[in-house]
Amino acid sequence: MRLSKNKTTKPRDLHWLRISLMFLACTLVYYLPAIFGLGGGILDKDTINSLHNFYGLDFFAMAFFIPVVYAAYSIGVVRAVLVALASALVFLPYSFFVTDQPGTFFRPTSFVLILSAVGAVVAMLQRGDEQKKRSLDELKCLYEIGRSTEKNDSVEKYIHSVVDIIRLNLSKKGEIQVSINLRGQTFFKIEERKFMRKISEPIWISGEEIGRLDLAYPSAYTWNKKSNHFVKTLAERIGGAVHAIELEQSLKAYYEQLEIMVERRTRELEQAQEKLIRSERLAAVGELASGVGHELRNPLNVIRNCVYLINMHLEGKSTSEIEETLKLLDVQVDISNKIVSDLLDYTRVKTPMRNTVDLNIITKDRVAWANVPEKIRVFLELSPESPQIFVDAEQVGRALSNLINNAVQSISGSGEITVKTEIKDGQAVVKISDTGCGISKENMAKLFEPLFTTKSRGVGLGLAISKRMVEQNHGEITVESAVGKGTTFTLWLPLINKETFQNEETGHPVSCR
Repeated sequence: MRLSKNKTTKPRDLHWLRISLMFLACTLVYYLPAIFGLGGGILDKDTINSLHNFYGLDFFAMAFFIPVVYAAYSIGVVRAVLVALASALVFLPYSFFVTDQPGTFFRPTSFVLILSAVGAVVAMLQRGDEQKKRSLDELKCLYEIGRSTEKNDSVEKYIHSVVDIIRLNLSKKGEIQVSINLRGQTFFKIEERKFMRKISEPIWISGEEIGRLDLAYPSAYTWNKKSNHFVKTLAERIGGAVHAIELEQSLKAYYEQLEIMVERRTRELEQAQEKLIRSERLAAVGELASGVGHELRNPLNVIRNCVYLINMHLEGKSTSEIEETLKLLDVQVDISNKIVSDLLDYTRVKTPMRNTVDLNIITKDRVAWANVPEKIRVFLELSPESPQIFVDAEQVGRALSNLINNAVQSISGSGEITVKTEIKDGQAVVKISDTGCGISKENMAKLFEPLFTTKSRGVGLGLAISKRMVEQNHGEITVESAVGKGTTFTLWLPLINKETFQNEETGHPVSCR
């Protein structure tokens, strides 16, 4: 709750106005017999005047208890004593000039002392009651500030909550303003001209002063040592809560960092394990290739020769079923030979023998040699610029054949394959696009890894061998794919320019893009 300056000063002025009206009314009552005498009411004057000394009591003077008690309750004992002394000024003229009773000075003085004593007692009772309420408000404030630590996960939110709690619980006699400074950052500011008193206490954390707490009280608040003690306790509570929040934040940050570290280390271990497994598999491939590669080719050649002799023997005598079986046997021998060749090619690195070749010619030949089913249509788009490249024609040709065969195998049933050559970004480019099944995101990362395959046959070396051959010729293979729509493999190869033609005789290598 926020109070303006006018609202802060208005209650005190209102109390004085009420006391003045009460005092004026009591003065009129006290001089009521004299007023009646001036008006000629002798009987009424005597009757009313008798109340000034009714068995020793002055009933009219007792009316002044009202403004004195009200002053003591509303604005303090000092103001109540001032009102009592003002009553003496009212009593003295009556004692001197109106009454004929003895004790001209004694009666007013004694009654003023009684009024002051009553005012003091009332003020003390009121102050005790007020202090009790204030202590309850302060305890409630400290309790809510302690609980707010559980509801706020940042220091800034907690400080805003603390200020709201202080203002809500303590601003009952005018607004209490709060200013908190933590590590150079100030939260809220105090407009000191509105207040008469301010308490400032340091905020400590582990013996280090990290800021200050300032509370500014309006003048309506009673100032005592307990106020300082409350602010000190409040500063200690805030310091402890801030320390707890900062520790929790540090612990949370440490846990998050630890989770990241564990996740990274787990990923590194998984990658290391995958690398180890891949190395073991490649070692096994190398042993297999070197140990049984040639041994497998010998029986395969025998099988091929036997198929040839059977065809010669059955020429013109065999049935269509036998011919299809012999053709299938010959195809399977070719597939087996290719697997052996892939194993040998991947385990031994051949230095490329580069020459100047026409990319269109290599591409056209490899498309012509490809074994493409009748249901798949192949479109060949050759660049009219006839890109000249400086590569090992056999290695680049084998890479193209592998990619074309891969495109064929990705199409189930009918489909289309487009092979296109062009010059782009200063490079010779071959694009092999198919309308096959596409490649999933999970498999894209493993696409060029050796021994990785999603096909029912083969050992997963075709793309790995193609990538190695292209890179040995200073080229690059990129791939784009969409599941269910198709895949495009792109070969980027170094394009020969005029400077390359001039340096061909020196055998200088051609730089890649």
